[in-house]
Amino acid sequence: MLAKTKPAKIRVLVIDDSRLIRIAASKMFGDDFDVVLGVDGADGWDIIQRDPDIQVVFTDLVMPEMDGFELLKLIRTSNRQAISNLPVIVATGADNPEVAKQKAISLGATDFITKPFDGMAIKARAISYAKYHQANKQLQEHTTLDVLTGLMNAKGLYRQLEKEVAFVARHNSSMTVMSIQVDGFKDLFIRIGRAGTEAIIKKVARVLNDTVRKEDTIARTGVAAFTVSMPLAQGENALELADRICQKVEAFRAKLDGKRMKITVSVGICVVEDNSVSDVETLLDISEQALLKASRRGSSQMSQMTMQEYQALQAQAARDTLSIDTLLAKIEAGQQSEVIPCLDVALERLAPLLMLLSNEQKQRVITYR
Repeated sequence: MLAKTKPAKIRVLVIDDSRLIRIAASKMFGDDFDVVLGVDGADGWDIIQRDPDIQVVFTDLVMPEMDGFELLKLIRTSNRQAISNLPVIVATGADNPEVAKQKAISLGATDFITKPFDGMAIKARAISYAKYHQANKQLQEHTTLDVLTGLMNAKGLYRQLEKEVAFVARHNSSMTVMSIQVDGFKDLFIRIGRAGTEAIIKKVARVLNDTVRKEDTIARTGVAAFTVSMPLAQGENALELADRICQKVEAFRAKLDGKRMKITVSVGICVVEDNSVSDVETLLDISEQALLKASRRGSSQMSQMTMQEYQALQAQAARDTLSIDTLLAKIEAGQQSEVIPCLDVALERLAPLLMLLSNEQKQRVITYR
């Protein structure tokens, strides 16, 4: 009879700049949890990004380098859903706990506890939030809908794009993909908190639903990011649509403390008119690069990128980062297939050196074995 394997312990991250608090947390949680320790917000954020097994975060508020409020903002505005949905319990001995609590909750804290702690109560909360997080994570892995907006999520979009790319390839047709991002979202999050920004995200989703064609696909692909897929759409039509979206969002009548807030989005447009894109990753990367270009211009901006422009951008990036030493190392390791696509760029980089060679040296290069 096979012995039953013990379930893995819940992995808890405790962030506090006090060494004594970290030691106490290790003793309090050690028997029941897999405890990871962070010395401040910056260290905690680094751990969260590197460790996908973290299930619950306990954080102090007043810390050097990065405080708990800034950490909360980074977590809740992360484009990685596994991070943005993490349960975060704020544990603090702040002088004015009620004010700190209200600010932390507005930034998306899951719970708030004050020092000194009740060990049994904290353990119970950690277990409860970890189970909820795990159940929600499993649900997200199997659904293709975004809970907040009712739109398709990134997983659903990817599946849909695979079908649309195949259709466009078969019929040698055009296709357009738009990446849309709420401008200055992190600063907006600090000003109006989680509830306020979620209301704005839902309003942007409604604008997209009301503006794009019924045959197009809309998805929420990040905390404040959307993607629209438009098979058979032409580039000029996409620009007109992007302009309408920008204008409708800018017309929002959002207010803070009685003053109107300016809400804007920027749009990156990938246009495929010659059946040159055959994979979803490239299609999405082109639209993201176009969005990055638009965002650099300011707020409520649009930028369009074709496959040819994208390839030129990639070639320039290859020229800027190519290492001859790396190529030689790959050849020595027998990885010639990875080197061959880089040969043109390598020759371009080596051209000034080759020009200095004598005829005898050039002949030696040609006859090299």
